[in-house]
Amino acid sequence: MNYKCKISVVFLLILVLLIPLSLSCGERDEPGVVTITIGEITDLTGPGSPAVITLHYCLQDMISYYNDEGLIPGVRLKMVAWDNRYDPSREVLGYDWAKGKGAKVIVVIIPQSGVMLKPYADRDRMPIVALSTHRDTLHPPGWVFNMSNSADMHLKTLLKWISEEHWNYAQEGRVFKFGLAGWSEPQILAIKKAIEEYVQDNPGQVDFVGSYIVPFGTMMWGHEVDALKGCDYICVMGYPMGSFMKRFQEKGYNATFIDPSAGAASYRGFLVDMLGYGALDGTLTSNSAPFWSDKTPITDLARELLQRYRPQQAEDVIYAGLAYVGGVHNLLNTFQILANAIEAVGPENFSGQAFYDAAITYKTSGTLWEEYPQWEFTETKRYLVNDVIISEFSAEAKDLVNLSGWLPLITD
Repeated sequence: MNYKCKISVVFLLILVLLIPLSLSCGERDEPGVVTITIGEITDLTGPGSPAVITLHYCLQDMISYYNDEGLIPGVRLKMVAWDNRYDPSREVLGYDWAKGKGAKVIVVIIPQSGVMLKPYADRDRMPIVALSTHRDTLHPPGWVFNMSNSADMHLKTLLKWISEEHWNYAQEGRVFKFGLAGWSEPQILAIKKAIEEYVQDNPGQVDFVGSYIVPFGTMMWGHEVDALKGCDYICVMGYPMGSFMKRFQEKGYNATFIDPSAGAASYRGFLVDMLGYGALDGTLTSNSAPFWSDKTPITDLARELLQRYRPQQAEDVIYAGLAYVGGVHNLLNTFQILANAIEAVGPENFSGQAFYDAAITYKTSGTLWEEYPQWEFTETKRYLVNDVIISEFSAEAKDLVNLSGWLPLITD
């Protein structure tokens, strides 16, 4: 190796050694300000990403907003994000990585994340904020705090609403036929159980044709479509809904599709691009967050954040669907709990225990929530939201439109 090469290598090694030092200097706390790290485990590149990537943007923007406005005095928030690629094998890796990065609270977005990480969170006393809920995280009550409610609760509430408001038993002269299709994952298995429970508890309302659960990632639907062709309503959740509906309608079959827990609303842009509003017309969904067309202080704040932090992306984020504005809805509660905890113990003493203590006494309040029912956590309740609104895709409006007011969730 000649002299110039040796010098170049030395300088390169010095540069590599200096990079982490310069990064750590950039993250050093300002005098009197404590940095609190929030971890995120989400799907940035897998099949959930068309919906949840804008939730990732929302968390970034909410952190910037709280920092810029000084909304939590004495604190600067920092975010570290792990891409789980919708792969269950990457959940625990992401949890350990976020802990290693100093996260004091971890936000998760995919329902399976809360299920898989609950034992670790309970063991380590690490607060996990779940933006989508699975029933298995609720009992026994622990360190996973769900800012929404579970899809099986949504489904039972939707079935009750369909039986009372949507299906005309007298005109049709029979009960409605209902089917389920989807990928094999925790959420769809909980939905299957919920349907079976509802049918057993409400005889004479629903004819459950059956469930057709296929390996994760399946995009080619065959006999599942034919098996459900006589259904009046079919539940398919999230990403698989597009490919299933496309195949179902290509074969000339008709049914009303439903997606409980706002999945279809969050995949709005993806579904419209694949199917068009005409094919989606009448598709039912349920949610507790406002949609972009709703005029509320929360949608106003969501638009303000987009214009402030990502004006070039704003139109695309809104078109994508519910996720960003739903994220603002959920994260406002998250950050208020965080603020309450820091106010109680001081920035220097903030810990996972402080967040836990603030969470179990949290109730929604203030001007942002005036048009909402009051929601709360308790020492034993680990889902925040108690009510939902039923909406449908409308080809005429080219949007989602609300079909109901607030409905209390069926939680058992």
